[in-house]
Amino acid sequence: MSGHIDPLFLLGEAWKRFQLNPLLFMGMWFVYALFQPSGGSGGNLNNSELKQFIDTEILMLLGVIVVGWTLLCLVVGPVLRGGYDLAMLRSYRGDVSVTFGDLFAGVPKALPLFLTGLLFSLAVVVGLALCIVPGIILGLGLWPAFLLVMEDDLDPIAALKAAWALTRGYKLQLLILSVVCGVVTMLGMLACCVGVFVAGPVAQLAWVGSYDIMREAGAHEDKLVAEAILPFGTSTGDPDGSGS
Repeated sequence: MSGHIDPLFLLGEAWKRFQLNPLLFMGMWFVYALFQPSGGSGGNLNNSELKQFIDTEILMLLGVIVVGWTLLCLVVGPVLRGGYDLAMLRSYRGDVSVTFGDLFAGVPKALPLFLTGLLFSLAVVVGLALCIVPGIILGLGLWPAFLLVMEDDLDPIAALKAAWALTRGYKLQLLILSVVCGVVTMLGMLACCVGVFVAGPVAQLAWVGSYDIMREAGAHEDKLVAEAILPFGTSTGDPDGSGS
């Protein structure tokens, strides 16, 4: 397979995979998406102070719920993403043994996945604060880090470095894929919001398909990922870094 990322090809392949087990893909996507961080009054109450107190308490309760759920997503989201992305990748590669339980395959690697998610989010947020464009580039360049933690058992820093190396030369193609998948997901939402349960998994399968293309292309570029994770000053042909 060439190193070119074709959104239409990937979506076509993703649709083929999705049709093999649509209920499984929709169920896994729903749970995965659920944990991803991404007022007025009226009536004839006579006691306005009591009403104001109740409204304030409700707003505070809603605020606590929102903050609590956001924190939960920040902790649980990356762990579920690791398991979900790997399950989708296995499915894209033709593995028909994927089950709903594979969604939680990231639990044994909860700490590195959480730290990867934290560093990834910080990088994107800082990038977005710098005129938006750097954040988009960082998001596109670092997103495979979760799969690299799962597939290659890398630590968070190594996974982010390897992800950046893996996406070198592909960021424009990934941006186009992102726009196309965004349009597909939007169309799914317009279909009474029900279509998003199809569009979401299909888009994710297309994304892991692009990862598969980059990994295969990288394998022909003389240890692309391996070189990205080696300490500075160490060459791939000199494991102890002695230079001899």
